[in-house]
Amino acid sequence: MNLKLKLKQKQKKIQTMKIKGTSAALSGTTQHTSASAVWVANSNATTHKTVTLRNAADDASLGTLVVPAASGVVIHLTLGQGLRGDADLLATQVDAGSGL
Repeated sequence: MNLKLKLKQKQKKIQTMKIKGTSAALSGTTQHTSASAVWVANSNATTHKTVTLRNAADDASLGTLVVPAASGVVIHLTLGQGLRGDADLLATQVDAGSGL
């Protein structure tokens, strides 16, 4: 019985996210360079989209992440880093504790 109760409590854990800005489409210019965490949502229902992490000097890519179709992820950044991506990717700054 005790094990069942613990399992139910674990299943009920809800992730919360504090939104700190408005949603805007990513583009060919680096965005969210002052954010520590960004929610990136793929508004395309059928195609995966790639988001690129840029360094603080904005002269090199540090890596990429594929956001599945009709899905989203929280990306944690170091100050100065930013994101680029397709216009189907909508991004908004969120609290740094989001998505953990």
